[in-house]
Amino acid sequence: MPDTSIVKRIHMWKPFTGRPVGRPKSRWEDGVRNDLKGMKLMKLAEQVQDCPKWKDIVKKAKTIRVVVPQKKKKYKQ
Repeated sequence: MPDTSIVKRIHMWKPFTGRPVGRPKSRWEDGVRNDLKGMKLMKLAEQVQDCPKWKDIVKKAKTIRVVVPQKKKKYKQ
């Protein structure tokens, strides 16, 4: 493959910057999974298949506020 090929240029490309330091930002799906864990739901894939039961679970989830403890930040003095 010639060096001027667009496919080769893309394959050999190196990013200019690295990833940001720290934990990746949480996604919406992560928040939903954490909420469901907080409700202590088991066998979730089976419960999703039962539509009336799943609607009840969603109604309960809307009223529950799950608080996830966060680490305290240390500040330099």
